[in-house]
Amino acid sequence: MKTVFLAFFFFFLFVFATADDTVLDTDGKPVINNGSQYNILPTLRGTGGGLTLTIVGKEKCPTAVGQAPSELSNGLPVRISSREETEIIKIGWRVGIEFMAVPRCSPKPSLWHVPMDSDYVKIGADERLRGSFSIERASSSEDVYKFIQCPSSPFSCKDLGIEFDKEGNGRLVRVNYNPFIFRFKKATRN
Repeated sequence: MKTVFLAFFFFFLFVFATADDTVLDTDGKPVINNGSQYNILPTLRGTGGGLTLTIVGKEKCPTAVGQAPSELSNGLPVRISSREETEIIKIGWRVGIEFMAVPRCSPKPSLWHVPMDSDYVKIGADERLRGSFSIERASSSEDVYKFIQCPSSPFSCKDLGIEFDKEGNGRLVRVNYNPFIFRFKKATRN
């Protein structure tokens, strides 16, 4: 009897210990590794909509990851993927982030990266990628998150935040302060 009790005790201890590091969507369900599509929405009201693509400078086609200006916009759906062989995404894992619906003129694949000559997050295949992304918990009391980007060394990791250019476009950039705090909302198919 004592053995059965200890087995249940350790099982529940394992379940509760590992549950805390699972990335959850707005419905409280785990974010699926390389599976479902999600919108990335800000947690603060009145700060704009979900993450999408925006034009930078004289570009003819949007390649920069930015924030939709309207709070009513969910932005573009993304798929989160990790090399870990499991169904769900966990806090702190290195992940790839890819927009699933982009304009025809946008580069494919539409994986996020930070070019060597910039701090702005862009999409497209680039052999000069700087590091990888991870998802971290932004609050211990809620399922809200922030992105961290590490170029090559863990000592140069930075949060990602929204920075506005002179045209008023909110772009996702590496920051030392004020990270973009968000939730994952499972995308609905149109």
